[in-house]
Amino acid sequence: MKTLIALSMILAMTSVANAAESKASDAQAVNTACSTDAATAGCGTEKVGTGLLKCLAAYKKAHKDFKFSDTCVAARKTLRSDRKAK
Repeated sequence: MKTLIALSMILAMTSVANAAESKASDAQAVNTACSTDAATAGCGTEKVGTGLLKCLAAYKKAHKDFKFSDTCVAARKTLRSDRKAK
């Protein structure tokens, strides 16, 4: 019984570690994919988790004709879906 409990705890910790690793790689992908868009919007120093997405959204709201690049849109969708899955 103790072995079963220990095994389930190990599996749970491994799952949490994999989710955190996936989130970090998704954030890095957004940082890379949206770098050109961030430069256009004046958000060049921001990163995911420190205001990049808010900065891009504010720029988009102020400049209705601004379009995100396809790579940026795809990376943001992946990040959003992984956050929802968590």
